[in-house]
Amino acid sequence: MSKTTQATTTSAAARLHRREMLLGTGVALAGLGLGRRVLAQGRGTMNLSFWTFENPQQRPWIHKRVRMFTERNPNVRVDFQYFPFGDLGQKLSVGFATGTAPDGFVSQDWFMPTWLSRELLAPLDVRRLGYDSKEAFNTDFPAAFVEGATQGGEVYGYPLWFYGFCNYLNTKHFREVGLDAERDWPQDWEQLGEVARRLTIRDGERFQRQGFKFAMHAAQWTMIHLNAIVHQCGAKWFDDQGRCVINSEAGQRAMTIRASIARQYGAEDPADTIATNPLPMMDWLRERCSMFLNHPIPPAAIISQNPRMQEEGYYRPVQYPGVQRGRGYSTTYGFNLVVNARAPRERQEMLQEMYRFMMSDPADAWADAAPFPLARKSGWADNPAVQAFPHVNEIIKARDEGVLLPRSTVYNELADQVHRGVQRIMLNRADIKETLDAIAAAVDRASERARRG
Repeated sequence: MSKTTQATTTSAAARLHRREMLLGTGVALAGLGLGRRVLAQGRGTMNLSFWTFENPQQRPWIHKRVRMFTERNPNVRVDFQYFPFGDLGQKLSVGFATGTAPDGFVSQDWFMPTWLSRELLAPLDVRRLGYDSKEAFNTDFPAAFVEGATQGGEVYGYPLWFYGFCNYLNTKHFREVGLDAERDWPQDWEQLGEVARRLTIRDGERFQRQGFKFAMHAAQWTMIHLNAIVHQCGAKWFDDQGRCVINSEAGQRAMTIRASIARQYGAEDPADTIATNPLPMMDWLRERCSMFLNHPIPPAAIISQNPRMQEEGYYRPVQYPGVQRGRGYSTTYGFNLVVNARAPRERQEMLQEMYRFMMSDPADAWADAAPFPLARKSGWADNPAVQAFPHVNEIIKARDEGVLLPRSTVYNELADQVHRGVQRIMLNRADIKETLDAIAAAVDRASERARRG
């Protein structure tokens, strides 16, 4: 997840006009019973605690909606806290272990199995969330995402944002080497390597420009980039018995593809990067590489680092390359609003009322947090103001066709082991099969520890 600066992408008047266009359609509340409902004011003061992740567009929108809820319900006070994207899961784990976890929080979808396996989340009443039935709730979100938010017929997560990754191209670099980004964008991994080689500029052994980059700065990004290749190769992270099988032949093929941009095509230096957790796409933003796989990039992020790129518009997102040409897809992930099972029942119910209010206006969510797409299918995507966003259908397609990160109670251990393994392969030229064997063995040990308690 990237942290972008709060640059203004449009004038205040244009922004207001866009919001009016969205609200004027009436789609925000259509058919869902998600109108603004003010609770009775005669109750005593209720104190809630709520945690989320930091992102300069998404976190302020969440915070704004929470403030709006408390303004309409002055008997409710919310202790609102936020943490860096990569730290939130750890903070929550410590909070549950020490009895200091919040009443409600935003959960990354890959952590849902961890909370559910330990019975740490309270089931949600979909009627409190504004839906007539569980069926109506389920059909309003992608099936895979719903599967991760439900267990035993109960709903435990209210989906918030959900998105995939696109391959972001520097179209000026394409033109410089005689390529047309509209026609020549890479549709399989071999083509990606060949195009990346053409885009690369070297001064002897030193890269002046890398044709393509994989993320190397954080375990979560290593997993996101590799996960789709694993699926495309027909590999699995775990078998039906829960054993890690990433060291299979298909897994070796996936890791070989991952390593090929540097090893085979010479178009990447894995050690040469200025990426950070707040801005993982920094090499691409500064035009130190020509292609990078990224979640939807807000124009504000581009303006903050490269205003000329945004002004002249010499970039565009396209779909992931595929093992099969033209059949690429990315990793998808998202976020759920959830409730702590240990919170008193009256707080659980009030949180669901707050969540209902937060999500009652998808037009407002898009206006503030574009181009991050909502998980919800209804009420926003076909709006003219949404469709006016450049290449928004590429963003929506990546969301709809992607594959989820592995669902495991030892996800953190898996991500850490894969990240270290990729570092050994890319930086130390370690043997791929031996490295994958070591990853699988370490993850299986972590799974065994988890089973024991």
